[in-house]
Amino acid sequence: MYLTSLSLTGFRNFSTAQLQPSKFVNIFYGNNGVGKTNLLEAVFVLCLGRSQRGSPDAVLIQDGQEVYRIEGNVISEDKQVEVSVAYQRGGRKKIAIDGVQVKAAELYEQFAVVSAGPEDSEILQGAPSIRRTFIDIYLSQLSKQYLSTLTDYQRTLAQKNAALKIEEDPMPFDALLVPLGSTVTKTRAVFIEQLHTLAKEYYYKLSGGGNLGIMYQPSVVPGKKMVAPSEVEEAFSQKLSDYRQREMLVKTSLVGPHRDDIFITIGDLPARTHASQGEIRTAAISLKLSVFHLLKEKRETTPILLLDEVFAELDKERTNALVASFGDFGQIFLTTALEPPEKLEQDCARFFITQGSIERAG
Repeated sequence: MYLTSLSLTGFRNFSTAQLQPSKFVNIFYGNNGVGKTNLLEAVFVLCLGRSQRGSPDAVLIQDGQEVYRIEGNVISEDKQVEVSVAYQRGGRKKIAIDGVQVKAAELYEQFAVVSAGPEDSEILQGAPSIRRTFIDIYLSQLSKQYLSTLTDYQRTLAQKNAALKIEEDPMPFDALLVPLGSTVTKTRAVFIEQLHTLAKEYYYKLSGGGNLGIMYQPSVVPGKKMVAPSEVEEAFSQKLSDYRQREMLVKTSLVGPHRDDIFITIGDLPARTHASQGEIRTAAISLKLSVFHLLKEKRETTPILLLDEVFAELDKERTNALVASFGDFGQIFLTTALEPPEKLEQDCARFFITQGSIERAG
């Protein structure tokens, strides 16, 4: 799939802007702070209805404006689709495909997009919630059923927490959470196993021989070691029972996939505490390239790839290794404040961004 046109109104620092990108590599030049990252964010919002940076919709509206609107045409499965995402301050987000209003879940089913940027370092160094969000965004693109189950789990969890706050019995909600949460846990475990195999290979190539490890850590399993799929529900039920009094005391749910984490190692040491910034960035890019590979294989379509200043913290060898891999990708949007590798510039569309304005070079 690829984007053929993009139109922005009142989004971040873009009052109005239009773009007709190439179906292959698109490079966006400009100084820091002129809106390069905002442009990639707009593409991500158009495809999935949310920011890859986790920004709330109200923050995406340009200062002094009351609404943002993103419109685009996407070629998907050999047919053109018109997509729009709009949000009015204090209102609800409206998403439409070919003029028909739809829910955000429809975007996850129709489109595929992967974003890699400086914020991805937080996947390795940040809070567990950031790693869970990473899993959920990309696994939801792989599986419509996962997104539906996760949504049901989150809704039921909110109801349980509301009951705990007013000191009502949470057990009726636990009966619903166990099958939903167990499905989420088991699906995530398979996803991380597949991701580990691919990310390990990408990291080895990009780093020139380094070793990357990824292990899923479900909160419902004693000792954080994954048990057999058939035993997940039993483990979940038992831990809910063990923690019931504690949950009632603190008035919030302490057990379930909303407490899960991923343990990432580089060179057999915890990445969060022992890795250099170069290793962190290389590992983060490896994770995103692996997600791209999985989406392409499982969805049988080529996702749009957004690369935000990916060369900034990579040495020459890692940069060349990354560029060498681009032959396996489709449409790429790449931002840079520096000159990109010469090999990349030979066959690409180039654009300059200056304070909310997009101009094509040449």
